[in-house]
Amino acid sequence: MKLRILNYGMMASMALMALLVFSACNDQTIKLIDTRYGENSTMTKKILVAYGSRAGSTVEVADAIGKTLAAGGAVVDVKSVKDVKDIKIYQAVVLGSAIRKGQILPEVTNFVQANKTELQKMPVAYFIVGMTPRENTEEKRKIANAYLDPLRAMVNPVDTGLFAGKMDYSSLDFISKILVKYFVKVPEGDYRDWTVIKNWATQLLPKLGMIKNQT
Repeated sequence: MKLRILNYGMMASMALMALLVFSACNDQTIKLIDTRYGENSTMTKKILVAYGSRAGSTVEVADAIGKTLAAGGAVVDVKSVKDVKDIKIYQAVVLGSAIRKGQILPEVTNFVQANKTELQKMPVAYFIVGMTPRENTEEKRKIANAYLDPLRAMVNPVDTGLFAGKMDYSSLDFISKILVKYFVKVPEGDYRDWTVIKNWATQLLPKLGMIKNQT
């Protein structure tokens, strides 16, 4: 009995270590996007799509959202929250974050806290990218939705997007790969549904108060 309890304790410790390793191993240097879409739009208002990312998956989701909003007629800046200098030049903000250790990234939370007064004056939408939403069940949606509660407490959004992310074992070292694969049991694969992401962005445009000028 003691041996069995000890084994369970060791497994729990290894699982915890795997979670910590997984959180750290993906904190790698990634290619950030800082670009503007819809430069020739007839709209005079601008949307900011700001993101926090660790492995790059959220960067690509933010870029897809920015392109979709621009295709709907908006002028859109897509950039890291760390590179946003002034939100007063925007009339709406879409804010996205990867999920680490069951939480929004700290730089995203800090961004909302620092700009709370201005954000409360404009339409704001949130989205997350993580592995929890890959299982489209009521329980998983409830868990994923709760990740946004700290942001909601500061600024209430007009809409939220819960998107599955990407797990690439090749980005992990050997030990991290073993721990994540066999103990945390996060399956490898790209679970991002680009149709769902783009449809969400398309439907988001009017909620952000953006109506294309008629010519």
